Amino acid sequence: MSRDELAIGPAIPGFALRILGVAVAAGAVIALQPAPFWQVAAFVLAGAGAVFPRTGLAWVALMVVPLALILDDASPSRTAIAIAAVHLGHVLASLTLAIPGRSRVALAALAPTARRWLGIQLVSQAVAAAVLLVPRAGGSGLAWAAPVGAIAVALLAYLLLRRTNS
Repeated sequence: MSRDELAIGPAIPGFALRILGVAVAAGAVIALQPAPFWQVAAFVLAGAGAVFPRTGLAWVALMVVPLALILDDASPSRTAIAIAAVHLGHVLASLTLAIPGRSRVALAALAPTARRWLGIQLVSQAVAAAVLLVPRAGGSGLAWAAPVGAIAVALLAYLLLRRTNS
């Protein structure tokens, strides 16, 4: 038998990503305090999503986070928590689809994903803070921001898809 070994440097077990995904969803619902039913639902769904990642239950658990934000006051801190948690939960749920729980993941392999997450967070947190700081004119609030944001996202998606197909 060969004593060959693959040296990947510092690594974490694949199941750690699943545990972290559950911790992110649980931490977000604890911080945002939705109704107890929604908290329990998020815990159960996140746990089931960690055990059975292909079911997509991790993403369903993350749906509780914006729901908690909508059902209560959208303060800057609550909004920042929701944005970070949903994005990180999505990244971790996506990684669990590609990385088996019994494998090991080199930290160097996770570095580009962490850099992308951080870059997107810098932009999205700044935009969210700017939107929350805009004074509400005439009581209508920022109702115009939703369609403008939807058009911007659709345009960006179109441009990215067009670029990848060429």
